[in-house]
Amino acid sequence: MRRLLTIALVLCLALSTAHAQEHTTEAKTLFRAGIQAFNAGDLDEARRLLESAVSKGLSSRSLNYNLGVVYYKLGLYEEAEQTFRTLIPTRQKALAYYNIGLTALARENQNAATKAFQNVLASDPDDNLISLATRQLERLDPTMHAASPRKRWAGLVSIGGGYEDNVALFPDTAPRKLDSGFVETLAAASYYLYGDSSAGLRSDIKFYSRQYPSEHTFDLQVIQAGAKWVQKTAPGVISVGLGGDYIWRDRRSRERRARLMTGITTLDCPGPGARCLVRAEATQIFPLPGFDAYRGQMYRLDAHYRLRPGNWTAELKYRADYNDRDNLDTGEEFFSVSPERHGLDAGIEYDLTDQLSVEAGAGFRFSYYRTPHQLIVPEGRQTIRREDKRHTLSVGTTYRFSRRTSLSLDLDRIDNNSNIDRYSYDRHTVTASLAVGF
Repeated sequence: MRRLLTIALVLCLALSTAHAQEHTTEAKTLFRAGIQAFNAGDLDEARRLLESAVSKGLSSRSLNYNLGVVYYKLGLYEEAEQTFRTLIPTRQKALAYYNIGLTALARENQNAATKAFQNVLASDPDDNLISLATRQLERLDPTMHAASPRKRWAGLVSIGGGYEDNVALFPDTAPRKLDSGFVETLAAASYYLYGDSSAGLRSDIKFYSRQYPSEHTFDLQVIQAGAKWVQKTAPGVISVGLGGDYIWRDRRSRERRARLMTGITTLDCPGPGARCLVRAEATQIFPLPGFDAYRGQMYRLDAHYRLRPGNWTAELKYRADYNDRDNLDTGEEFFSVSPERHGLDAGIEYDLTDQLSVEAGAGFRFSYYRTPHQLIVPEGRQTIRREDKRHTLSVGTTYRFSRRTSLSLDLDRIDNNSNIDRYSYDRHTVTASLAVGF
């Protein structure tokens, strides 16, 4: 058990002090030196340096966490608990309670440890902390797990609105663009029909809607539903399932989709607070009359890497799509709707405070249409294989009223460059939304 305690306690020791806000260079230098001393095994020197950083005015979650770890390693359990308790009002509440439970175990105070691990489960933690806290409770009392069941369901509702300056994606050569405000709604829920996040059958349903009050032609509604088996294994969490989508455009049914999904998520990635995800989908598209060109298959591969050092969160995402659709043949012209796509997106978020964060992101996507277009142009007939290069930029901010309720403001820009002029466009969007989790 000591090995498990040590692993849990040193999880965040590598958090960088470069992210501390408005603190002196000397204090940050002391913090770095304290981490180096800890890594070298000199716990007394690490304590002296970290306490000096505190005395110089440095105050951050990273410093408090690391100082608590040093106290624990030195056997100063009361000091460790007091330091971990400073994290309870922050977003690391569940982690703070877990470490308080570890210090109570070290002092052989089983009642205090039980209460702390129960507080972990009551703090809406991530799956990893749920597993760790539940395991500790089961060791303290084998009947405790029944009294502290894992959460079987979760949900999110988001309502917002905004403005787009190019709703119809008119090309850059168009004399004018069609702009409009919009109302956006998102609702999602998950429920374990059997078992729990360690091993169980989970159902998911999502609804998304974007309505343009003055331009209903571009209204969009999507319903997604599915079920998948979730299994925790040594490599990570593996899932396999089936799903279906129903899509409306302009208040008319457009297409149905059937999906086969599989994926793996693991916390065994390099870097502090890192998580890796790989997911694959195979989709069969069944279009409604009028959209027959989109009939066919789509295959998708997603790979995500997330890093959480201190107050920062960084993400890198890769997506590859392969489409095999019927395509559109009008008799005079031929349009391919079967692209191969490769996209890379990077994002970064910084917590200015426990409530307020700022985000920025950038992305690039390359689309290659395997079958050449046949187009009527002033010079006659043109045969050309379409290629698009799309660049995206985004900035935003989020204010969290509580762990479950937040208000966001986002600004987005899309710039699509195509070797066919009619597909080159740019679009700017501003969105404000209120999200509530449950």
